[in-house]
Amino acid sequence: MSSFVSSSKKEEKRDFILALVYPLAFVSMLWGIYFFSRVTAFDLALLGIHPLDFKSLTGILTAPLIHLTFDHISGNSLSLIVIGFGLCFLYQRKALPIFCFLYFTSGFWGWFFARGGYHIGASGLVYGMFFFLTTSAIIKREKRTIAFSLLITFLFGAIVWGFFPVFFPGKNISWEIHTTGAVAGVVAAFYFKKEGPQKEILQDDEPDEDEDENLYWEDNQTNNP
Repeated sequence: MSSFVSSSKKEEKRDFILALVYPLAFVSMLWGIYFFSRVTAFDLALLGIHPLDFKSLTGILTAPLIHLTFDHISGNSLSLIVIGFGLCFLYQRKALPIFCFLYFTSGFWGWFFARGGYHIGASGLVYGMFFFLTTSAIIKREKRTIAFSLLITFLFGAIVWGFFPVFFPGKNISWEIHTTGAVAGVVAAFYFKKEGPQKEILQDDEPDEDEDENLYWEDNQTNNP
């Protein structure tokens, strides 16, 4: 019994560490690209998403990796780490397919629907993971998912204002990518609803009185022709 408990704790510790390592590695890569953009003469914004420009389809892959200002990348980093940790910890092996779905779906929809100009940054991913986890909590009503969704809502719930650029005068907010990320998150929550933690179903061990009564009448009918 003690060895089983010890093994279970080791697995939980390993899952916790891995769930933290993956988003940290991704954010570290974003910072590496950011520092590279500061020293290179090439304008990395050209690798962003330029809607309805077929030459810009590669931007679906590269746009989330590019941040040209300190405020932009620092604003996304903490939310990517915290929300990304929740995605990896709760969904483990399914986290990567979910992440890729959000990554490419939000980007493609952004390429199709956004206004002109180049769109860059990982905000679409932040919105996608946030709305994936919060919608999953509503659908599944599983206690761990609900608890983490309440936490990220408390920490990052203000991101909903990112749908309304009117609240950010003078800033070029890509609200379209925010929107496509959020919609992708909701769609993913329904598509992957059978994955990850599930609500526990309590089993009732007591016999059903109606079933007992039916069995009684069936026996009487059998014994009394």
